[in-house]
Amino acid sequence: MLVFISDLHFTDGTAGEHNLNPRAFDYFFDDLEGIITDPRNQVQEFILVFLGDIFDLLRTTHWFGYPEDERPWGKNHTAMEVHAATLFDLLAANPKNRESFSKIRARLEAIRTRVPQVQVLYLPGNHDRLVNLSRRLRDKACQALGLTQDPQARFPHRLEFPAYGVFARHGHEYDYYNYEGGPAQTEADYDQVPIGDPITTELVSRLPFELERRLQLPAPDKQRLVANFQDIDNVRPLSAVVEWLLYQVEQQPAWLRELIEDVVDDCIRDFYRLEFVTRWFHRHDKWLDPFDKADQIQMALFILEKFKVFSLDKLWSLASRAKGAFMKDDLLAAAPEEEALRDPRLRFVVYGHTHDPLVVPLRRRFQQEQIYLNTGTWRARHTKSLMDASFVSWKNLTYVIFFRSEERPGRQALFETWTGTLKEA
Repeated sequence: MLVFISDLHFTDGTAGEHNLNPRAFDYFFDDLEGIITDPRNQVQEFILVFLGDIFDLLRTTHWFGYPEDERPWGKNHTAMEVHAATLFDLLAANPKNRESFSKIRARLEAIRTRVPQVQVLYLPGNHDRLVNLSRRLRDKACQALGLTQDPQARFPHRLEFPAYGVFARHGHEYDYYNYEGGPAQTEADYDQVPIGDPITTELVSRLPFELERRLQLPAPDKQRLVANFQDIDNVRPLSAVVEWLLYQVEQQPAWLRELIEDVVDDCIRDFYRLEFVTRWFHRHDKWLDPFDKADQIQMALFILEKFKVFSLDKLWSLASRAKGAFMKDDLLAAAPEEEALRDPRLRFVVYGHTHDPLVVPLRRRFQQEQIYLNTGTWRARHTKSLMDASFVSWKNLTYVIFFRSEERPGRQALFETWTGTLKEA
């Protein structure tokens, strides 16, 4: 029995308290134990894989207290790794996370009393890229999740399970903004800093941080407005992020819109001043390509910078036209091209990263079906409405289970995917 979950995004809570309710792990493990204890099943092996973006070391305000050169995109790697270890401790000390980690370890111990072989594996994504940089951080990850991996060695970036027909990776390798390495996908490639790192910290996390510092509002009103801006990273599809920000601005009185406009302008200006960002645009802005990936980021920031210049109607029109550039699912396009699928033992490709649970047939090869599955997320989602400018919110929980034929005698089940949606008032 092979189980995948991904994109839990445990944070220290300083950039928004988005951490999971620990009860979610009760629902999850209750279902798994129900399968294990079902007398019709013969589960002799249990493998749980945390498929990346488990520990979010980018969505925190603590990086703002360190010099630019000691942040994840700086050149002082020694100091940065020390700070990352401190931030991991803060993340693990968050009350919700502490309870979640304790619950995960306890439920895994219960499974060990019922299943002869238990493995708990983890591979890093882009938000927890820093975890792989030092033995100290890998130790902390192993302790938090009860991993069975050796922290002496780096965590892998891809996993194969021929007995289950599965090839798995986080999938950010195919996201231009969140993987800076080359096609060889060496350790050195994975260590390269993508533009997504400073975007997450210096824009997504800094904007609500600066708003909270400058807003002169009654506490409940300030908290509500700041929380809305802290939710930028949970907007789906990602192409709707600019529209989400416009929607938040549109709801405010004129005097407050002006303050928000000032904060947005300041954050974007400071972002462009970062040495890393300057170098990144210099490398990626291709003058022969009139609308390359660098241009797409610049267009989104241009729209946000023009709050004071253009009417909101004009900005909505620009945002609607620009978002098409961000809508392609590059992971779905990459899945059928995975080299691993040339192995006749492998027929399932499993990614995370996008937060969108999917099951998509790819082709028939070697007389068997090949299928792409995405493990979604356990995070909240704010989804753009179809008919107007509003957004609707709910929480998701997705996991994927694979079986060997002998584990479910007579039923020949290959996999199950489960996605729960919780809509609260």
